[in-house]
Amino acid sequence: MNLPPLYAVLCFSVVGRKSSVKLAAEELHVSPAAVSQQIAKLEKTLGIQLLIRSTRRIELTEAGKTYLRDVEPALRRIADATQRVTRAPERLAITVSCTVGFAMQWLLPRLPGFQALEPGVDVRINTTNRLVNLLTEEIDFAVRHGSGTYPGLEVERLINDRLHPVCSPSLLPGGARLSAPLDLASFPLLHDEHRRDWVMWLRSVGADDVDPNQGPIFVESKGAIDAAVAGQGIALMRKSMVRDELSSGKLIIPFHPAIETPIAYYLVYDRTVLLQKHAERFRKWIIAQADADQREFS
Repeated sequence: MNLPPLYAVLCFSVVGRKSSVKLAAEELHVSPAAVSQQIAKLEKTLGIQLLIRSTRRIELTEAGKTYLRDVEPALRRIADATQRVTRAPERLAITVSCTVGFAMQWLLPRLPGFQALEPGVDVRINTTNRLVNLLTEEIDFAVRHGSGTYPGLEVERLINDRLHPVCSPSLLPGGARLSAPLDLASFPLLHDEHRRDWVMWLRSVGADDVDPNQGPIFVESKGAIDAAVAGQGIALMRKSMVRDELSSGKLIIPFHPAIETPIAYYLVYDRTVLLQKHAERFRKWIIAQADADQREFS
């Protein structure tokens, strides 16, 4: 392969583009004399004159114009290839769609465990209350709260531990506990986006005299939890969603009737996502986390 000195070719390319040795030297961060030496070296190697030099300007010869036209694309390809081979490899990523409440109360506290196992995989959390289109919106996994019926998608149950009333100890002075579900009529009920939960719970424990619709409604479960911690009322939550608040004493369970519910949190995905090995590892990890919670809180 008969190649000229590449640095000399680069100098010639910049001079030809700038029509100035001085400006080319400034771009290359060398002296004008060094640029002129490289051009002379290239002309000697090629055996042709590339530039017409005058006191005021630099012009390309016809051979110089042809040579510049041919070598510039090659130099760009060399620059692009160098950038591709030297830049850091792209990190693997997984995108998970879920509500803010699920992200804050369940997923984020556990996520460091996955990142310790898979330090080369980024988990990107897309928080929304709407049903996303997994394929058109480039979502790998969605966590959905419902009956588990999502046609055309793979569905695995994540969280289905029982629903418990929870409140701040400050709501019940002296460390008292409620004696019966009917006592709930004396307190605001805190609702999140799953407002039907209180209806199901009160019906199951026979508290028909308690209005299931009274009390403030929050867009996210995190809002209802924060209000409960602040002593503003009683929320209805799964233990796995308020594990930290219960263990720290910020929340208590005022009495223990709890119900099974047909509504649960499900992991939903298109089966093709599992062709990515890091996605399959994430699926196994999140299912294992949910199974551990089920054993702990069942």
